[in-house]
Amino acid sequence: MLDVFRRFSKTWVVRILFALLALSFVVWGVGDVVRGGASRGPAIEVGRTAVTAPEVLNEFKREIERLQPLFGGKLTAEEARKLGILDRTVDTVITRSLIDEAARGLGLVAVDEVILRRITANPAFHGPGGQFDRELFRSRLARAGLSEDSFLRIERGNMVRNQLADALTGGLAAPAALADPLLRWRGERRTADTLQLDDASVPLPAAPDAATLEAYYKANTERFIAPESRALTVLLLRPADVAAGIAIDEAMLRDSFQQRQEEFSTPERRQVAQIVIDGQSDVARAYELLGQGKDLAAVAKALGRDIIDLGWVERRDLPEGLSDAVFRLGAGATGQPVKTALGWHVVRVAAIQPGKVQSFNDVRARLEQDLRREKALDALAEMSNKLEDALGGGATLEEAAGRFNLKVTKIPAVDAQGRGANGKPVPDLPKSDQFLDVAFHTEPNTESPLTEVPDNGYFLVRVDQVTPPAPRPLAEIKAEVTARWQAERRHEQARAKADKLVERLKAGESLATVAQSAGLRPSRTKPFQRQGGEGVALPPPVIAGLFAAKPGEVVSGDLPGATLIARVAEVLPFDPQAAKPAAESERRRIAQNLANDVADQFIAALNAAIGVKVDRQQLSNEE
Repeated sequence: MLDVFRRFSKTWVVRILFALLALSFVVWGVGDVVRGGASRGPAIEVGRTAVTAPEVLNEFKREIERLQPLFGGKLTAEEARKLGILDRTVDTVITRSLIDEAARGLGLVAVDEVILRRITANPAFHGPGGQFDRELFRSRLARAGLSEDSFLRIERGNMVRNQLADALTGGLAAPAALADPLLRWRGERRTADTLQLDDASVPLPAAPDAATLEAYYKANTERFIAPESRALTVLLLRPADVAAGIAIDEAMLRDSFQQRQEEFSTPERRQVAQIVIDGQSDVARAYELLGQGKDLAAVAKALGRDIIDLGWVERRDLPEGLSDAVFRLGAGATGQPVKTALGWHVVRVAAIQPGKVQSFNDVRARLEQDLRREKALDALAEMSNKLEDALGGGATLEEAAGRFNLKVTKIPAVDAQGRGANGKPVPDLPKSDQFLDVAFHTEPNTESPLTEVPDNGYFLVRVDQVTPPAPRPLAEIKAEVTARWQAERRHEQARAKADKLVERLKAGESLATVAQSAGLRPSRTKPFQRQGGEGVALPPPVIAGLFAAKPGEVVSGDLPGATLIARVAEVLPFDPQAAKPAAESERRRIAQNLANDVADQFIAALNAAIGVKVDRQQLSNEE
């Protein structure tokens, strides 16, 4: 992921977007993190632009806040530095400053009238009515620690940078001489005839002698490393631990039923269609047609109106005046015109679903279950507070558990994937995605915070011992090491057998003849591209080899427990004219890459012409 971050952030256009995105987060409520502090001079100097260390770190910490959801809210400043996020922030500040210096030299300016139009059109500052709300605007800026002047200054800078970016790369297209050969290369498809030779087609070698096995183990020790494991003491606090003392009486059940009566009632629903008309002549005509026994379809046709299907509706779904008329009609009936604020309606009720009211006895068990759970959660929260108070007062985990009759579980060893010393899942771990993460981020001989689990319980874990990663002794895993040695030797023998089949194919024998002699069944793949294709499970090295080969040539590669032999069957060229949407999409991607290259060169030229100074010491020391 670090490589992706760094590679993605190298392009100038993307750096501008990062800069603008970081600034936009100010508007959305991420306030200044670093304020005040004595300045020791600028941390970054770009021409006449000077940026202090607090300003850089302020932006760095806003970037950390923005990325927190990707890291489960656990990204620390130190981890962010290791990921290169501070370096990326510095690059963003430098790039933005270089662009500002270039724009200043070109005399580019942002017109206040245009800025104000952009701000008033921003949905972030619109009230419930969809219009610009000045009080909302001011409150959002205040929450971000910005004045109107400072926000306008930010917006002016964004507009000028966009002007320069558009002037530099706007409208850049990929030349056909570059794009079309690349499109044909990317879009070419191939099919292959394949044979799969399973390792099981050769006998399993005999187990090696002790010396051979020990030599193999020593040469492959890194494959037999036991991961870090931890011995844990776990305290679970669950609703069941407090439910026994909860009493639910009749009065409580009756009261809950009264409060939730609407929940236990299903209102009557009707399937309704209508036409809406206006004008006295149409209304009179509708009365006439309905008096003649015409249905809704006939009335709609005579008046040139479309029938509107309202689907299944409840009384509350319809406007006042119409609801009473609809719910007086029987199934299959068409009513007389009814006037509402929306016009005149002629409605037809196609079907009726009667309402239903559940009695107290119908829902008694559910009421009791819900009340018991609600009371248990309240008691659980109270118990968790008492438990934390006891631990905070110096009680050990075992003492606190005994005080409140809670169960403590000992786990002798568990790794970060939940496996025990035997490599099998440890039973009865707390059912929480957080448990192992908490256990492996808690310091030895300390207790974790009380953590909530999805079933509304809590757990607390103490790390009693940490066993670092180490090779598992050969004596303990002799059977596993032996099985691996045998599997590798078997695969080598099967691969040698497959290589002989490949040689026969290269010598000119037909695929069918070779397959029959080896007891294999040939098959042909679906068309695939260089990145593979749907329903084509070829290893990437085999795909690469097939695209490097000519029709009829053979390649081979390893599969899990097998060797694959593949021969190029067909080459299906890509025609940009016959696949215009895909070709245009690729051309746009190529054009964007060209724009990024041009922008990178422009930034490099600005860097050389204007000059950049960075005081890394300040950024390392500031917090």
